[in-house]
Amino acid sequence: VAEVSYDKGAAKISRDDTRRRIVVGINVRDRDLQSVVNEIQNLVESRVQFPPGYTITYGGQFENLQSAKSRLFVAVPISLMLIFILLYIAFKSVRDTLIIFSAIPLAAVGGVLLLLIRDMPFSISAGVGFIALFGIAVLNGIVLIEHFKELKLTAFDTMEALITQGAQDRMRAVLLTASAAALGFLPMAVSTSAGAEVQRPLATVVIGGLITSTLLTLVVLPVLYALFSKVKKGNSSPGASTRAIGAALLLFMLSVPLQGQENPADLEELLEIARINNPALQAAEKQMEAADARRGTAFDFGKTEFFYNRDEANRIEDVSLNVLGIRQDFEFPTVYGARRQVQNYLAAGEKNAYQIRKKQLFLEVSNTYNQYLVALETAHIYSRLDSLYQAFEKAANRRFELGATNYLEKITATSKSREIRIQLEEARTRAGILENQIQNLVRSEQPLQLATPAPERMMLEFPIVDSLPELTRYENQQLALDKQFRLEQQQLLPGFSLQYLQGDNGMTEDWFRGYTIGLKIPLLFPGQSSRIRSARLEAEAFGDQQQEYELRLETKLDRLKDEHLQQEKALRYYEEEGLQLSKAILRTAESSYRNGEIDFFQYILSLENGYEISLEYLRQLERYNDIVLQINYLTY
Repeated sequence: VAEVSYDKGAAKISRDDTRRRIVVGINVRDRDLQSVVNEIQNLVESRVQFPPGYTITYGGQFENLQSAKSRLFVAVPISLMLIFILLYIAFKSVRDTLIIFSAIPLAAVGGVLLLLIRDMPFSISAGVGFIALFGIAVLNGIVLIEHFKELKLTAFDTMEALITQGAQDRMRAVLLTASAAALGFLPMAVSTSAGAEVQRPLATVVIGGLITSTLLTLVVLPVLYALFSKVKKGNSSPGASTRAIGAALLLFMLSVPLQGQENPADLEELLEIARINNPALQAAEKQMEAADARRGTAFDFGKTEFFYNRDEANRIEDVSLNVLGIRQDFEFPTVYGARRQVQNYLAAGEKNAYQIRKKQLFLEVSNTYNQYLVALETAHIYSRLDSLYQAFEKAANRRFELGATNYLEKITATSKSREIRIQLEEARTRAGILENQIQNLVRSEQPLQLATPAPERMMLEFPIVDSLPELTRYENQQLALDKQFRLEQQQLLPGFSLQYLQGDNGMTEDWFRGYTIGLKIPLLFPGQSSRIRSARLEAEAFGDQQQEYELRLETKLDRLKDEHLQQEKALRYYEEEGLQLSKAILRTAESSYRNGEIDFFQYILSLENGYEISLEYLRQLERYNDIVLQINYLTY
């Protein structure tokens, strides 16, 4: 579901008609980002009529995609041009350069085909893979063409004989070069860990391109070389081989750094990586799977007894009785159903526990990321202040040396500069600590580069208390205890035992057979009565705990709603008035100080007031987002 909202301008229409919202359903499963945004654009253009002067923009990952595409449109031509230039420098021949350059479209064919076979759309990482592929693909052409040029110095009557010999000599080198690179990318192509959505397209392009370029290079390049070359003896340029090797190494080095480029991880990506890698969440998932596996224990019939009995007391004509048999005990049939119900509710409770742990993890990651962005923005403000106060300190020292000011102004500028520097270091240290906390929570295999957008309001989603996994877990545990109470009651029902045996009495050739059916009646059951009473009391106590927890949860939600309304008012003041006042104060103070309308101390006081408004806005925004996250991920 995509939501599009816009303001029409409260000055021209009534207050109740200041916002319009359109909700459209769009299928995004197994689709690429570009087609989804195109569909949204078509729906918005067909259903929304914007007033004059209004525009609409699409941000987030789509904005990153557009930016990456524009860079890719520049990087690919530059890469191809550099490859061509390096090949020409190595061979000093446009003909040989173009022949080797033909390996690039041959490689691109394989990359596109393997993407099609694996049902992967073209993405930015796939485009980077093509750049890496182009640098690697020409290596086979360099190896092959360079050897053909060496063989031209020997005695070959026909070009066919030269090419046949050269292809045979370099087949192993070509295959090893391509297979080594392809196998190196294979783990990335089948990766399912964090960052696999970036690695798989890149590696798929490289592997597919190397397969086709290797096969076609051994066929197409010799044909092209035969068409545009003749067998003749002569002297080769003495540095051609060295230049070719150097160009090959440089091309490979150019292709490697592109493989590790990744976009910075935003909050959505951090949550997904944390869901996959966090050890505590993995442990909760395994406990959920273990509880699900315990459902099969409901139909536990115990061990089956196989026995052999040799009876010496009842001998017939000095022949002992030999008996073989099997015995199995059974509970009353309804007992197994009651056990099954208990295990079902326990498994459902463990599933709720996993959901609770995931919600707590998401809350912790989101809150830490919000604090990290605020700490970075705070550090940026202190950095601007630090630059100003350093300049003031130098100016004050210089004016004091010239006798244009007094000692008080000099030491005041120095102390304020030191104070701001300490606050700047504190903000940077806090940002570094929060970044480490995010890395520890996410537990990525490699250090992540975090996206650092400007902090902004988070969306509020009021939860439905009755559907929270915490209360659902209490309900499942309550039902499990109720079923456990009924199970203990059913333990008073009689059980059964079945026995089948065969024996040899020595009188006949055939074995005699016997059957035994037993009924197990609990005649002495004071222990079972105690267990029944204990299960009943435990179920009743847990019901009281459930009611008390639900009351605490609703009380916390009401408190958070009140705090949200209060914080909303404070934040609205800063967004509508406070930040504009801060800019006006700083702008006026700067011009007044330059024009000599205020002295140094008034200027410092104005700067502090102006920037303090911005800092207080960040503190209020951090608190507001903290409340929103506590409501969205409500737990107790």
